[in-house]
Amino acid sequence: MGGPEPDGRLEARFAEVQEIIQAEEMWERVPAASRECSPKNLENLVKYAYFGGFIDMAGVRRLLSIDRSGLRRLLVKWYKEIREQGCWLC
Repeated sequence: MGGPEPDGRLEARFAEVQEIIQAEEMWERVPAASRECSPKNLENLVKYAYFGGFIDMAGVRRLLSIDRSGLRRLLVKWYKEIREQGCWLC
């Protein structure tokens, strides 16, 4: 992810992705530990929203403040994690 989030942007982005997931009526699948606002949980929620088809790659980049090369690295990491651990959608 990008650097530290000034001016409450972390909270705003967390709330935005939470609303996206809630609009799809999938919030109940989010583990309780991932419902607290933190950089790690923001990434987890964005990953969930992406793999659920609720947001596209541009949404991932915007919500996590990453560039295209950062997105590629992140997607490789996410696909590996899902192959090894599964995901909340499963």
